[in-house]
Amino acid sequence: MFKSTTLGVLLVIPISAMAHLTWVSPEAGYLKLSTGHHFPTQELEVVGQYIDRIQCQFEPLGVKALATPSDSAHFSLPSPPENCLAQLKATQITLTTKQGVQHLSENKVDPALVNKAKRNEQFIENYFKSAQLKVIQINSPLYQPDIAQFVSKPNSGDDIYLFKNGSPLAGVSVGLEHPQIPITLWSKTDTNGKVKLLLKPQGLALLRALITEDKGDSFSSQFVSVLIDR
Repeated sequence: MFKSTTLGVLLVIPISAMAHLTWVSPEAGYLKLSTGHHFPTQELEVVGQYIDRIQCQFEPLGVKALATPSDSAHFSLPSPPENCLAQLKATQITLTTKQGVQHLSENKVDPALVNKAKRNEQFIENYFKSAQLKVIQINSPLYQPDIAQFVSKPNSGDDIYLFKNGSPLAGVSVGLEHPQIPITLWSKTDTNGKVKLLLKPQGLALLRALITEDKGDSFSSQFVSVLIDR
């Protein structure tokens, strides 16, 4: 019988935050927040000091914020969660212009922002990550309109959308990662923020996007990811 679960998390330091994918992954009896260059291979561990907050939805308990001890990578859960949302603390990254341009280009960010980065003497970015265990339905307890999230709409079937501030994010590049596909499959959200899947993966896959905004002499970015299992 299931009595308790543990959430283990992977270390994300400022430079590797740029390079690593991040996802909440289910395991037998526990969850972990994983980072790695190739989904689903984890590479580093994070203790609680790198986490802003973790919220999980339980039935029938509702949403519960998990305690994140600064010196531990294990977080107890009272029962198996319906869904979880993890947010890592924001950090300021300073890179060379070349490194910053590579970072934005690899994540298929708007070419206008890439060109802006090329003109800067250095690349400064305020950066944070969020990871969802599942797609979050709009207006459900884990829905947070102030950050970018992969969401579903009532009566929309299996369709997935990318929303922020209560509005769709159109024209954003979304990457599909699958353990049996050696490359990232990229597509852009449509005018309604709907994610276009270039293929229907069998089993567990990862959707991810980098939402970047121009802040004058710097950039503000959110890496958002969600697991899909079909």
